[in-house]
Amino acid sequence: MTSVRPASSPAARRGRVVAVTAGTALGLGALVAAPSAAAGTGGTDLTGRVALTAVNTAAPAVALDTTSVRAGGEVRFTATGFPAGGRLSVKLDDATLLAQFTVGDGGSVSGRVRIPAATSTGDGHWLRFLATGTSLKSESLTVTAAPPASPTPTPAPTPSRTTAPATDPKVRLTGGNKVTAGGRVSFALSGFAKGQNITVKLDDGAVLGRWNGAVKADGTFTGTVTVPASTAAGAHWLRVLAPDPATSLRADLTVTSSSPSPGGGSGGSGTAGGSGGASGPGGVGGATDTNGSGRGSASPSTSTGASPAASATVTGGSPVAAGGKVSFRVTGFPAGRQLTVKLDDSKILGRWTVGSDGSHARSVTVPPDATKGAHWLRFLAPDPPTSLRADFTVTSEAAASSGSPGGSPSGAAGGVAVPVPAASGAPAAATDDAGAKAEITAGKVQPGGTLHFKVTAFPAGKQVTVKLDDEAILGQWKTDGDGSYEGDVTVPAATSAGAHWLRFLAPDPPTSLKVEFTVNAAAAAAGPGTKGSAMTAPGTATQSLVAASHSTVSYATVAWSAAATAAGGAAGAAATTLMVVRRRTARPAHGA
Repeated sequence: MTSVRPASSPAARRGRVVAVTAGTALGLGALVAAPSAAAGTGGTDLTGRVALTAVNTAAPAVALDTTSVRAGGEVRFTATGFPAGGRLSVKLDDATLLAQFTVGDGGSVSGRVRIPAATSTGDGHWLRFLATGTSLKSESLTVTAAPPASPTPTPAPTPSRTTAPATDPKVRLTGGNKVTAGGRVSFALSGFAKGQNITVKLDDGAVLGRWNGAVKADGTFTGTVTVPASTAAGAHWLRVLAPDPATSLRADLTVTSSSPSPGGGSGGSGTAGGSGGASGPGGVGGATDTNGSGRGSASPSTSTGASPAASATVTGGSPVAAGGKVSFRVTGFPAGRQLTVKLDDSKILGRWTVGSDGSHARSVTVPPDATKGAHWLRFLAPDPPTSLRADFTVTSEAAASSGSPGGSPSGAAGGVAVPVPAASGAPAAATDDAGAKAEITAGKVQPGGTLHFKVTAFPAGKQVTVKLDDEAILGQWKTDGDGSYEGDVTVPAATSAGAHWLRFLAPDPPTSLKVEFTVNAAAAAAGPGTKGSAMTAPGTATQSLVAASHSTVSYATVAWSAAATAAGGAAGAAATTLMVVRRRTARPAHGA
């Protein structure tokens, strides 16, 4: 049996073709649209059409602008095919990180790196380029030696105020190396720099003179300085200083004591008879009064020992009354060693430690029982053994001795020297804005008396000079490490009564303080025919007058009593008192 397939109609055949075509189109659209949808939002552009994205499939690559570079030089590069927006690190020989860069959106970046100057020379070097998931080594890189450093231009010299000396600087004392205290010393400099400032000091302490821009074009300068009148006799030196360039020279000299003036030293002869007083060491100059008692102002007494550089000086308080204070200063002693001071090689007055510069200054108290006359201080220190002696004079014992009736206490026909009483009155002081202070413990003193002073907060380790009325130098000392010093000065016996002042001076920084005090008129010396009051035993004159005031004796009797007191001293006063009391006791019987 033969089967016959029914014939398809034309409409049916067109339907099948359309179906096949539509299915193929849908399959192709799915293949194209899938990557686009993954890459973009919605996989379409603004027109609603499907967008196709190209994928970067280029391999990473690096190109260097050179394959040979000097140590310390730079290499430029261009890198492509690296992850867009990533970090690119460049290393030398897989070790030293040279720099880091940011990769552009297209996966490329250009830059330059510097080869360290210490890199060894040779062709065995390379650059390593690193990014996330990417590592690429450059071609071989040859490093050559760095060029020699070019010389640094020398700046033009700045013109100097001074001209360098052609020879070594020198100092010469043109008038010799011996001078009297208060005298002048001339010197000549050579080999210095033109225009230098010159400063001259005595013993590296007091400034004796300054000259600005004084050195001539040939490096020379001449000048003269005055040695202070209070300078102790012995070895000293001048220090010559100049800056730019720093220069320091020393010239040794010997100071001799000043010549004594009439009436000092061994004492001048009085116009009314009797030998002058104040004999012995310490009295060098002064006036002699009409009774022949010479009151000499003390000058420093100095002694030098085995070491030429060591010296010991009595700087104040000579002459001194028993119980008073004597100031001293030692220099050139063994630094840091114990200093012992004895009176007359016997009684120890004190022990202290010598300063680091070999100096020490202090005051010692003379024992009240010290006898009148010549004495000395002995200064001792060990390592090396040092022993120096400085003389001074004790003018009187602590208590006045009574004389014999009808004569002076000394028994001589001449006058009697009246002991100078201790300073009295309220203390006085002065300060400055920097806190430096100078003070005296009493504000009234008689001529020839002693004032005790103290300075604090002065320049440490510097020389303090004390002047009377900005003229006569009474003494010089060196302050301690804290800028303090305590000592005594003697008011010259010739000082007039009235208002005076002490000037305290120190350098570096300059310090000047003025402390005022009053000099009272000196008491008159007692002697035959002396009018007015006289020195009596304590309390006797008062008892006589009190007894007389309560009696009915006549004024003539009281006057006779006073005259007897003046003529007979303590014994006469006692006898007068007894007589007056007896007259008063006898009065009731007389009245009865």
